[in-house]
Amino acid sequence: MILYIILIIAMGILCAFIHKNKGYSPISGFCWGFFFFIIGLIIVLLERDKGEQIEADKGKLSMTQWLLIFLGIGILLIIIFFIIASLM
Repeated sequence: MILYIILIIAMGILCAFIHKNKGYSPISGFCWGFFFFIIGLIIVLLERDKGEQIEADKGKLSMTQWLLIFLGIGILLIIIFFIIASLM
């Protein structure tokens, strides 16, 4: 039992170190390693560096922007529906 606790804390510290070197929060890296163990380590290792991620996302729309676009289209369609319905 004590060996298991030492092992998950060590995995959390290892993931925190890797995550910090990639430009992300070491606390989130620790949580990945502590709670998800090997899967968390794989996720942290496969994650891109933060600088590379920012460069790759240039020119792309964020999730918030996509949500606002779909929300605006939905509201516009509702308004058009009520205008057409009131004319009939």
